[in-house]
Amino acid sequence: MIPASPRDPAQAVAAALAAARASRLNAFIELFPDAEERALALSAASADGPRPALWGLPFAHKDVFVTAGRQPTVGGGHGYRWGGERTSVALDRLAAAGAIAIGALNLDPHCYAATGLNPYFGRVLNPVDARFAVGGSSSGSAAAVAAGIVPFALGTDTGGSVRIPAALCGVLGFKPTAGAISDPGIAPLSPSQDVIGLIARDPTLLRAVFAALRDPASREQHEAPLRVGPLRLGLPTEWLRTGVEPEVAAVIQSVLRRMTEDGALAAEVALPPLDVLNACAGTITSFEASALHRTRLAERPDWYPAAVRRRLVAAAEVGRDAYDRALRDRDAHRAAVIQGAFAAADVLLCPVIGGPAPRLDVVDDDDVTIAGATTLAFLRFNRPFSLLGLPALALPAGRDGNGMPVGIQIVGRPGADDLVLAIAGRFGGPPDGPA
Repeated sequence: MIPASPRDPAQAVAAALAAARASRLNAFIELFPDAEERALALSAASADGPRPALWGLPFAHKDVFVTAGRQPTVGGGHGYRWGGERTSVALDRLAAAGAIAIGALNLDPHCYAATGLNPYFGRVLNPVDARFAVGGSSSGSAAAVAAGIVPFALGTDTGGSVRIPAALCGVLGFKPTAGAISDPGIAPLSPSQDVIGLIARDPTLLRAVFAALRDPASREQHEAPLRVGPLRLGLPTEWLRTGVEPEVAAVIQSVLRRMTEDGALAAEVALPPLDVLNACAGTITSFEASALHRTRLAERPDWYPAAVRRRLVAAAEVGRDAYDRALRDRDAHRAAVIQGAFAAADVLLCPVIGGPAPRLDVVDDDDVTIAGATTLAFLRFNRPFSLLGLPALALPAGRDGNGMPVGIQIVGRPGADDLVLAIAGRFGGPPDGPA
């Protein structure tokens, strides 16, 4: 059952706006002044008729979505706006479902980092403990949900940009199967890998939002075949032996024990090497991001912070031959994973991030080397599943020694979105609130 809609959408929206204004998390870039007016209109229109699925629920979205009369900042500086010509289909679908957008959320500039640091609009703070990194690039989306400002938020995920901040903030972050939600009205980074992602505290609400957003034809095109029997968990043991610190490994074992006690079966599975998949994804992202930003970067370097400029300069070195080869390799890797690991498992279980949340005083936005290294460490276990187009969910699973959330990833075969979300419903109830 979907969490109860507010009795008065105007009051719900007013409360969300008040919470956003009072917050010191720097999660929002802009609040929409007409949100309360839209809530009043929704109440009047639904006074005597049926109410749509998300009726009256306030939400916010990463500032990458194009709406009528507003181009997104994409977190860029000095007046940068993405010049998209088509408006967001996803936002239209949520409005039709009765949800009310209250604002645009902060992010890493141009979606090209995963730290939550933004020199133009300010860094987003983690509502669990502001001394620790919030992650990104959908940093404001995760912070706003974790702080209880909105019940759900939209982000985008190209290599972990929804899953990473969701894990660090202790909320659910879902990247659907590639192609499940088509939307020409978002600012891209790597068009062949960009996916709209969802963040929420409640798994039932997460499923309802996905149902509202999903392309009408995607269920038939992408839905994975049902299999009768116990849930089969695949453990990529070679991955787990590299770069997973003891605190995170202990959380994974705890979740594994809980799921097997509930009847699931666990087995080791083989996946292509992490470094190989990350290199392939990096080549594709670099080529596509450089193609999008090369001209703007040359004309207006002030639109890009130092860490992003550095990544884009390096990205420009990737040639067409390397890109085409990476696309072919991606197809081969996807086939190998589907025919191999997913022949033995229904879902895969692995970390979101291999270690505990880093402190903000370690993740220095003035040091491009540290910022870049932090982003790569955060992407390590996430980017492969974006490359392969698989549905992946960041599930709050425990706490590290500093009391910060630790998330694990549940990953399905292409089209297994409903199965992945059902696992969230069974094992990922509403997490503990921010400390």
